[in-house]
Amino acid sequence: MINVSDHGRKRIKQRCGLPKKAAQRFAEKAFKNGITYSECAGGLKRYLSFLWEYNHTANNIRVYANKVFIFADETIVTVLNLPKRYYETVKKIKEARYVIKNDS
Repeated sequence: MINVSDHGRKRIKQRCGLPKKAAQRFAEKAFKNGITYSECAGGLKRYLSFLWEYNHTANNIRVYANKVFIFADETIVTVLNLPKRYYETVKKIKEARYVIKNDS
């Protein structure tokens, strides 16, 4: 189960437009279904590395719904907007994930 910090709940409300009560469900979806660092490549991977360097408490970063979720263990620390230049990369990763899932 994912823990949501007060700051994480506030950022989900602010940046995702969801009520505070939905923060727990959304954080769990992001943790379970989000794109991991190991699935990323190129500029997106470098951007996530930068975020990790900036926030040393983070040990798990996920990209979900064009947002970057930063977790410390199983606690969501904050949510950031993904820069638009990475949207296409995320879309390609999701499509590749969908193809692999349906081929097996």
